[in-house]
This record gives sequence, C-alpha cells and structure tokens, in this order.
Amino acid sequence: MVAGFLVVRMIAPEIYGAFSGVGVFLGYVLLGHFGIINGLGRDIPFELGKNNQLLVKRLASLGLWVSYLVGAIASFIFLLALLYQVLYGTQSDVIVYASYTIISFFYLLNKQFLPVLFRTNNEFDTLSKINIGMAFVNIASVSLVWGYGFYGLCLRAVLLICIEFILLYYYRPINVSPHWDTKLAISQIKTGLPIYAVGQVRPLWATVQNNLIFSMGGPLQFGYFALANIINGALGVIPNAISQVVYPKMSIQLGEGKSVAEILKKIIKPTIFLFLIIFSIGGVTYWLLPLIVPLLLPKYVGGVEVAQWSVFIPVVASLGLVNNIYNVVKKQKWYFISLLTGALSGLGYTIIMVLTEGFNLVYFPQGMLIGFFIQVVLSFAFLSKLKES
Repeated sequence: MVAGFLVVRMIAPEIYGAFSGVGVFLGYVLLGHFGIINGLGRDIPFELGKNNQLLVKRLASLGLWVSYLVGAIASFIFLLALLYQVLYGTQSDVIVYASYTIISFFYLLNKQFLPVLFRTNNEFDTLSKINIGMAFVNIASVSLVWGYGFYGLCLRAVLLICIEFILLYYYRPINVSPHWDTKLAISQIKTGLPIYAVGQVRPLWATVQNNLIFSMGGPLQFGYFALANIINGALGVIPNAISQVVYPKMSIQLGEGKSVAEILKKIIKPTIFLFLIIFSIGGVTYWLLPLIVPLLLPKYVGGVEVAQWSVFIPVVASLGLVNNIYNVVKKQKWYFISLLTGALSGLGYTIIMVLTEGFNLVYFPQGMLIGFFIQVVLSFAFLSKLKES
C-alpha cells in the first residue's frame, strides 16, 4: 500500500488511469487455462497428503506447460495491439502496450500457477519470504517513477513482474519441465472447471466493473478509482495470504481422512481472528483517508469517498475464509450460486444507479459491498447443504 500511495502521488490521475486502464485486460488472461490450474490447486496438496509424489510432479509439469501456452497467447495478442499503436497511436501508447506485452506472458505464472506449488509449512515460509522481498522491491522501485515519471511507471511494472517470476521460479519446490498430458489434462479440467467457475466470478465481476469505469468515466475517473483499488488490494493481502495457507491444509486434511465437520471446526477461530483484524485496520483506514489524502495526494481528493466505501469490502470478504471447503470436497454448486447471486445483485445495483442517477464512482464499491455481503450470507447458509450431502 505504501508503494501504491507513493506512485499515485507522483503521477497525475488521468495518466495513471490511462496506464492501469489497459491493464484491465489482464483479468481475462486468468481465464485461459479452463480450470486446469484450479484443479492443480486442489489435487497437488490432496496427493501430497496421500504421499503420491509421482502424480504431483506430473500435475506440476502439466500446469507449467499450460501456463506457458496461455502466457504466449496473451503476449501475442498484446503484441498485435502494440503494432497497431506503432502505426496509429502515440509514443505513450506504444510504451504502455510494449510493457503489457511482457507483463501478460508472466501474469498467469506469477498469480496462479507458481504459488500453487508451495504447499507444505516450510514451503509457505519460503513463499512468505518471497512476498516480503517483493514488498521491499515494490517500495524501492518507486524511485523509477520519481526519476522517469510515466516511463518509470511502465518500466517499474515490467521489472516487478519479472523479478517476482525469477524468485518464484527459482525457489519453486517442485522442479519439473513443461509437458502436455491429454489424459491428465482432462481429469484436471473435470476437477478444476467447477472451481474455475466459482473462482472466476469475483475477478470477472471486478474486470467488468473496471471496464465500465474506464469506458464511461475515462482515464481521470479510473485514476481516481486507483485509490480505492490500492486500499482494497492492500487490505485484501492478509485474507488472501491466509487463504493460500488454509486451502491446501484443508485438502491435505481431507487426503489424510479427516471429516468435513473436523475440517470446518478447525477453521472457525482463524476466520473470527481474521475478521477482527481486517475490521480494525479497515476502521482506522476509513477514518484516516480524508485526513491524509488532501495532504499527501491532493490530486486524488476526488477518490476519497470511493476509497472509504472500498475499505469495507475486504472486511466482509474476510468472513469467506471457511468457503474454501466447497472446493476441497468438490461440492461447488451451492457456493457458485451464492457467488453468482451476489455478483449479479451488486452489478445490477451499480448499473441501475448509473442509469437513474448518472455516473458516480461511489456506486461501484457500493455495488461490490452489497454483492459481497449477499455472497457471504448465502455461502454460510449453504454450508448446511454441504454437511447433508
């Protein structure tokens, strides 16, 4: 979050919005594996629990092959857009698309596949050290923006994803070469597609929302919204990090023969603890924003109210830690219904408000907050269905 604040302090909102607006399309890159990576996220720790090391390596090899393929396709599409900008765009457009041509190749690898390989307690320690190291690199690289402005912003984004890839790849606990296995891929699609459908509801919802803001409000409004994204992303780091640990541990416990009731019982205390932590941090952040932003980020005062609404989204989302159980036991139907109902409700609220009251950024985090609340309530209610089945 510190690095994010420093960057937006140095860059005008319309310039930051223009750069990050193109990055919205990275959300679609994560759709390209059709559930195979999600299947690995469930089956690798499950097979580790059964001590089936050979199958674990085959799964990792398949995931690496798929990640390289998706990255290459995404990079090629951005390359075509880059060539168009070379012919008809501005120099700034060329730099932006050149940056995303590189970033898009590593995006799936860094955000989904490589973290899946870290599944034991020692490996989680290694992953935590990588994340801490990347936090320092994040802050140090702000100097590029300070020294080179817009061009430094683009260079920083490329360097960050490349350094993150090098660290994750070098310290990966499962060392395999990419290999396609048709039979294994089909089995992983069968396992992962329901998880994939569930897991893509929120990211796709966020991507659609960002597209609406960028297309309706333009670079300036999207730049203001960057403040909300920074706050939301920073507060979401803690729930995401804990979920990365909890999810595979649930799968390992299931592989060891633990019952659903036993697994759920162990997750109640961490969920309550997580909620209290995020609620406390969120409350302080909500109070500080209107005091700090005018002093430190005067160009982004227009985004304060939006950021305040966004504070509560990770607070509500933190209650969903227990919902990993749906993917672990391969019973995603009820969870998917809760996610889809919430997303459609939240998006519906936003669209209705924009159509009836006119464009206003606050309608977007309000819609997400409503949707997340509905999702959490329904998913908790459906846990009884899970126990019955």
